[in-house]
Amino acid sequence: MKRRNVLDVLAAARPADLGGPAEPAIAELPHREKRRGRWVGAVAASLATAVVIGVMALPRLIGGDVSTGHLLGDPAANPLDTVAERAAAQPDASGRYWHVEGRVLGEEIIGSAEHPYQIKTGVQTSRWVPRDPAEVLVLAQRGMPSVPASAVDEDAWRRAGAPELCGNDTDCENDTAPFGRTRYMFMSSDWPFRDEGLTLPVNELLALPQEPGALRERLLSFWPAYSRSMANWPSPPAEASLPRKASWLLDLSLDLLQYAPISARTRAALYRMVADLPGTRAVGRVRDAEGRWGLAVGWTDVLADGQAERRLIVNESDGALLSIQHVIVKPWTYDPPGITGLTGLRPGTVYQELVHHGSGWMDTLPRLPTSCPGPPVVAGKGCVE
Repeated sequence: MKRRNVLDVLAAARPADLGGPAEPAIAELPHREKRRGRWVGAVAASLATAVVIGVMALPRLIGGDVSTGHLLGDPAANPLDTVAERAAAQPDASGRYWHVEGRVLGEEIIGSAEHPYQIKTGVQTSRWVPRDPAEVLVLAQRGMPSVPASAVDEDAWRRAGAPELCGNDTDCENDTAPFGRTRYMFMSSDWPFRDEGLTLPVNELLALPQEPGALRERLLSFWPAYSRSMANWPSPPAEASLPRKASWLLDLSLDLLQYAPISARTRAALYRMVADLPGTRAVGRVRDAEGRWGLAVGWTDVLADGQAERRLIVNESDGALLSIQHVIVKPWTYDPPGITGLTGLRPGTVYQELVHHGSGWMDTLPRLPTSCPGPPVVAGKGCVE
């Protein structure tokens, strides 16, 4: 999926196997809140996040017509209560660097109008978040091979002349995540959360509330300043608008679950909090792109004339995050503003998935290439090995 005028910051994933128990019927909604797609990150030109694949894709164009209310089961039940209990029971550890690793997987349609074909893309990602705010965050990304999504797509690709597929870099010019090589990027220690309005160092992230209500109140305390900062943003394009409080809270919460050094009990509180947000749907048991079963909840995002469901998938045995998927519900007849590669993807396609492989504390950074600048390492710099 290509964004116009910025590097390729979104990726997608192969369709997950949605076997197992059938999805329950969706209850009739009490009402629907109409709004245009949200324009997040309009200051992308000044943010390093604009060039990073798989995290804080800017500008973020999500949402529109959003369902509100509990959609399934007992209205008083929280679908993530059980996994939250298991997450809270995990031991907390300590160290100098919070290490997170995973993959960003994708599906998109490329080629010409006469010879379109669907491909699968991927990027391996790792990050080391320093406990010391004076140090820099190290982000590593390595492009994986791109392949046609099916035999039919391979035939179409060959008819198009079998053009070179350059990992996630489908135009063979964007080397943010170079195929077969690793790019190291150095960011400020509070990235990406400061760009989202959450101005907390690691020691305060670790001290976030461990009860859902108090946690929600603490996070929302950062909304007024963030919303005021939008006065300096460029005007959003057609079919997009500035973010609203509810969508910002969900986006921030999911990013905290993916990337932040937080306590086990805060993680549990986040699960309960997001599962109780307006528009949450209890999806049930699904598989992620690597075949791992997990319990999922989802939220409907409407952009342009299409719809997708964003899914949070959690391991039922220990409450660990498995992945966050974006699944097409209603296909697009034209690409949304700022994005290409979505038109023609079929319902059920997981067009974006951030697969979580693990996280934990460690005391050392990876060995950096001799081509890297420093010492000292400075935020905003980088190198390739």
